[in-house]
Amino acid sequence: MCFADESGNLIYLEVMTISARRCFIGRDKAAGVLVGHLEGVTFIDSRGDGCYFISNGKEQTIKLWDIRKMSSTPPAKHEVQRNYEWDYRWMEYPPELRNLKHPFDQSVSTYKGHSVLRTLIHCYFSPLHSTGQKYIYTGSNDSSVYIYDLVSGDKVAVLKHHSSPIRVCNWHPHYLMLIKFPGSCESPIVSKKRVRRRHFYY
Repeated sequence: MCFADESGNLIYLEVMTISARRCFIGRDKAAGVLVGHLEGVTFIDSRGDGCYFISNGKEQTIKLWDIRKMSSTPPAKHEVQRNYEWDYRWMEYPPELRNLKHPFDQSVSTYKGHSVLRTLIHCYFSPLHSTGQKYIYTGSNDSSVYIYDLVSGDKVAVLKHHSSPIRVCNWHPHYLMLIKFPGSCESPIVSKKRVRRRHFYY
């Protein structure tokens, strides 16, 4: 759950049991619903402009949303029927499901490549001051931080330096420095041809 912008008038709330995101404007009253994830949502982050936000889903994707596309109510029978058993806490995601798409998907873009397993992986927009929010980044079960181009969806960098899943990471608001848990810092200088890194150990 997070605020849409600094006004505090709109809240984004993930609904873990259905594949929709709800935006609240009043007590117990949803302003609208966005549908698109096939599994539960682990984290959401607002761009801070009152329009766009991203969400990490257990079907191993990040989705970009525009609240101007939301519906007042979920589409009829929006739930996707599952004929398989899967638990993100201890099972790998079935390969045959990776290219499935929700039939009523209202998202703007979808980003794939990272792994949302074992723990509730977070995702974020890159800082406005240093990057203009042109990237999104996320932790991953494969001990890496993935950085995607917001517009093209390209994977522009993978920062791999740990042996355990990366659940939480944070990009410094003014410097090209990114801190991850377990604790270390790296310089997330992104290039499609080459990734430069600086490591700091504590």
